[in-house]
Amino acid sequence: MPYWTLHTLSLFLWFLQSDAGSAAIGDPCSTSRHHLDSSTHKFISDCSDLGYCSGSVNGTCVARTCRRDQFPFGYSPSDTLPPLCPSGSFCPDEGNGCKIQVDPGSACQMNRDEQCARALNWQEISSTENFYGSICLHSVCMYANATLGTACVIDNTTYTDIGLDGQPYTTVVIRDNCRSPYLHCGQTSLVCEESRSLGSLCQNDQECEQRNCVAGLCMEPPETPLHVAPWQYALTAMCIIGAMVATCLMLTLVHKRHRLARYRELREYYLEQSSLRRSMIEMHSAAATVTMTDTKQKLC
Repeated sequence: MPYWTLHTLSLFLWFLQSDAGSAAIGDPCSTSRHHLDSSTHKFISDCSDLGYCSGSVNGTCVARTCRRDQFPFGYSPSDTLPPLCPSGSFCPDEGNGCKIQVDPGSACQMNRDEQCARALNWQEISSTENFYGSICLHSVCMYANATLGTACVIDNTTYTDIGLDGQPYTTVVIRDNCRSPYLHCGQTSLVCEESRSLGSLCQNDQECEQRNCVAGLCMEPPETPLHVAPWQYALTAMCIIGAMVATCLMLTLVHKRHRLARYRELREYYLEQSSLRRSMIEMHSAAATVTMTDTKQKLC
């Protein structure tokens, strides 16, 4: 497909997305048109980001009564933000009020792990890939506690976007209910398998302990802090000490050269003054001798 066609298509899709959910507070709406965007999986309703729809029939856009983010999208600095939900509750995508977290097996909104109640042993199974040991897969709450060799649930989500060059690109996010990050759910076996260590062969990020598969190998993720080895500390310290010693030696040598040059200058000045003094004394002596000789001749 030509570039200009894709570019035009991307602009058209962007226009459709920007026009969606534009109803202001007080405008009519219907919850029957609630859906997830097919590309970004964002929750879409008739109302703008500032409101939610009150019903499926004769509904009205009402100001949101809660928020899930510290800095929600769509609000200006002068707007009054709805409150965050307290612990043990969550704000749904609609923003229509805080709800109590649900138990495993109950319905949850897409990728909203915080809608699920925390596991009793969450200290043992909690990780950055779940919410206190709970996870929402296929819109169902469950615990992320599947162990090695047991059956697991895998959820693949594909996100599509248009790049700066007008070409569409996709990002696939794979999530499962195995104990992470040391286990992952096999794509074909659907049982929990051991995650692979650094340098091992891989096909996707989920197979690696670091959740980062680059060119078929498990690699450290970009945000990994740099760990400095002890020998690097020692080498750095030796270089610093060596640089300090070299600087001191260089300054000492430069100072000695300057002092020697000054000494030579003073010595030459002293010798010149001594020579001048001797010359003046000799001149005075010669003048005195001539004067005495002339005086004797006159007396004779």
